[in-house]
Amino acid sequence: MVFLTRNLFVRRHWHTSQFFGHETPSYDRVWEKRRIYQQAAHYFGRFRNTKLARRYFTRSLTYQTEGRSIRKRVRKELWDTRIEGSCQELDYNAWYMRDALTRAGVYLDRKVLANIALTEPRTFRAVTEIAATKSMDAPEDGGMGMKKCGPGIDVYSKL
Repeated sequence: MVFLTRNLFVRRHWHTSQFFGHETPSYDRVWEKRRIYQQAAHYFGRFRNTKLARRYFTRSLTYQTEGRSIRKRVRKELWDTRIEGSCQELDYNAWYMRDALTRAGVYLDRKVLANIALTEPRTFRAVTEIAATKSMDAPEDGGMGMKKCGPGIDVYSKL
């Protein structure tokens, strides 16, 4: 904003702290319009119209809000797909994996499991065998009592 007259310069002086230069709250419409213009400055078209700029900016905030929940859901679906694909190769049902790992005392969330499945297949195979071993244990021992499954690696310790 260019201050061409003394009156406009005085307006800026009223809404600024003399020590720090921060704007103080004001009910002046000029500052509300200026805030809208600054937030919508990167838009192209007729954004100099305050009503249009406010409408476009409000709509963009709505898209951002909706996009956050969509992004989280898509990310979870991607992680679950990666885990399920790796578990199918190892003959294990991914539905029981996190429960079996929790019972075994291995606390890994789906993001970490998906990263291990993607980048370290041998480590994921070992983790899957731990889950499969715990799944096949008797319910009295803290297992799930399922039939034989998993990659078939020998686990010598009691989990």
